Amino acid sequence: MDKSAKSTLKSLIWTVYFPSFLLAIGQGIMIPILPLHARETMGANELMIGMVVAARHFGTMGFDIPAGVLISMFGLRKTMISGIVLFAIAAIGTALSPNLFLLIMCRLLAGVSYSFWSISRHSYIAINVPYSIRGRSLSFFGGVFRIGTIIGPLLGGVLAEYVNIRTPFFAQAVLAIITLIVVLITSRTISDENIKHEENSSVNNLRSTFLLHKRDFASIGLMAVALQFVRSAREFIIPVLGDDMGLRKDEIGFITTLSFSIDAMMFPIAGIVMDKYGRKWSGIPAFFLMGLSMMIVPFTSTYYMLTIVGLLAGMGNGVSSGLVLTIGSDLAPKKAPSKFLGFWRFITDSGHAVAPMGLGWVAASYTLGLASLLFSSIAGLGIIMLLLFVKEPSEK
Repeated sequence: MDKSAKSTLKSLIWTVYFPSFLLAIGQGIMIPILPLHARETMGANELMIGMVVAARHFGTMGFDIPAGVLISMFGLRKTMISGIVLFAIAAIGTALSPNLFLLIMCRLLAGVSYSFWSISRHSYIAINVPYSIRGRSLSFFGGVFRIGTIIGPLLGGVLAEYVNIRTPFFAQAVLAIITLIVVLITSRTISDENIKHEENSSVNNLRSTFLLHKRDFASIGLMAVALQFVRSAREFIIPVLGDDMGLRKDEIGFITTLSFSIDAMMFPIAGIVMDKYGRKWSGIPAFFLMGLSMMIVPFTSTYYMLTIVGLLAGMGNGVSSGLVLTIGSDLAPKKAPSKFLGFWRFITDSGHAVAPMGLGWVAASYTLGLASLLFSSIAGLGIIMLLLFVKEPSEK
């Protein structure tokens, strides 16, 4: 790696990576707790738990395209800051929600906050990072998130078990405030002039962006939806199956932390593989490992078997760290990426949004084992779509 590449990556540490790490801890805190909070505090069944988990992803998906427009109107810095403020408000609202309706509304707001934050960071990297190191920069971005979610679930499980099940959500808000302070200090050097100058926020411009890239959205985007679909299964299956097995909240949090630990260990490998060998060599093992983890869920009845499920899912997630972001950046226009990335995130986030509800519906109507087998088949379809649709730079 040459000096300019190293300098580019170093410049991202305080503006992108460290704030993302803090918010990742905040998001990780609620992964093992939110489904249990909905079940124990509000009496939700599997379908309603799926709706609660999916609400954040629907909020994100619904504001992906508007977030791209707002970035072009107000700039990266203001959009980032707005996302953090909304994240804090959503966390406090989640902690104080007295019923499922308000809980779902707060999770929708959390999704809106995430769309603002994620697309502004993604646009910043797409503009400033050259193709030759894009895989490593975005896998590191994904890896930082994963490292944060190692700490989060363990902390959330301990707080819920030994303090109160609502306490983890207040801890989320505290982390959001710390992140806001960091971003206010470190984002002063971010320039928005290129984005504001190059992009027009009209409806016609949005339409032309979609039409220009509709083939990519319909093919490569569908593959990315399948990847996000199987990735999301872990956040539902580990807490719900663990609770069905009678595990304590801290035990469920520990399994979740192990899953995200192996996930985080894989991100340097993912970046090197994507840059050196191509995007497919990251995606195929990911689909295989996550599909395998879903296949063994029907046979899981012990703490140790659930740990194996979590580790396999973590390996699959980790080996594809940054893959969807990298492919999106590869396809995005260099000078005007935010609207394209808004559409890209809208399409790919649909996998995150629909997956928990799909799992919850099948689990409530039939069994969790059947739901996991259906998700395993989606992983197989994902491999086929990856081979058919995704072209490496050397193939274009």
